[in-house]
Amino acid sequence: MAGNVETLKEGYAQFESGDVEGALSNWSDDFEWDGGESEELPGSGIHKGKDAAMQVLQQAVGAWDSFKLVPDEYIDGGDTVVVLAHNEVSKGDNSDELPVVHVWRFQGEQVTRLQILTDTLKAARLLRKV
Repeated sequence: MAGNVETLKEGYAQFESGDVEGALSNWSDDFEWDGGESEELPGSGIHKGKDAAMQVLQQAVGAWDSFKLVPDEYIDGGDTVVVLAHNEVSKGDNSDELPVVHVWRFQGEQVTRLQILTDTLKAARLLRKV
């Protein structure tokens, strides 16, 4: 049985290689996505259920012309794992790196919640939403 950090490392690698279904395979059916409270950004808000989370993930990533998620550090808190990362994004002529923090919650081997923290103003400016 892999630990939670190893599970997430595998999921990030699957996501990066385009295997989104594999990356989300251990998300529980009642998974909760908490993308923050910025109305200007796709992916914000709380979305309940694995299907809703998959849809909002597609919207969030699809808002960019290019999107790459790079995990930098994993902090193992047992049933809570924090991932310090950055997104390499571009939209039109604008490109930059956005800091991001993912707070993952586990119940057993299943992921039940993801909370995403990022620089929403910088992201909105890159997307020309503000």
